Amino acid sequence: MARSIEFDKSEALSAAIEAIWHRGYHAVSTSDLTAEMGLAKSSLYNTFGNKREVFMAALRQYSAERAVQLAQRLQRQPALKGFRALLTSIASDNDAGKGCLLVNSAVEVAPHDPEIAAIVLDGFVQMQHVFEAAIRAGQTRGEVRDDAEPKAEAIALVCGISGLRVLAKAGFGVKALTPTIDALVSRLEP
Repeated sequence: MARSIEFDKSEALSAAIEAIWHRGYHAVSTSDLTAEMGLAKSSLYNTFGNKREVFMAALRQYSAERAVQLAQRLQRQPALKGFRALLTSIASDNDAGKGCLLVNSAVEVAPHDPEIAAIVLDGFVQMQHVFEAAIRAGQTRGEVRDDAEPKAEAIALVCGISGLRVLAKAGFGVKALTPTIDALVSRLEP
């Protein structure tokens, strides 16, 4: 008789996300993951398969959670104020210096693994959809220019955020990145 899973899969993946996010996919060993996730190697292998499959599941969970968090954050304030606050927090804190797991994975792993590249792309598309919805809502409230094309502007925000995150990790500070933030937000001003 097979043993049932005696751990919360989502919590285990959250621990994997943190381990990979802090160190990077290639720097985290399977032993590191099992320790961080609180699992025996057999549980990791039986539940997820291998390190790569843990990573793929972690990326999917991270993307879904971040999309929800982002949508909630942007719904709490006027559109332009919300976008500016988001961009400024990236420039000043960048998730405590870790950057974005999607951006990090796009640079570190996606160029060498088409399946992971597809998961990363899906994560960026989820962000794009959140931004499109926020832009449309802002247009409805008169906060975003009427002739802004939501999809194009959302992609510009995803691109701008990815660049801000990379530059912040490289050492650019808020002062240096503020003109980029201003440019991204001004595209939406009525």
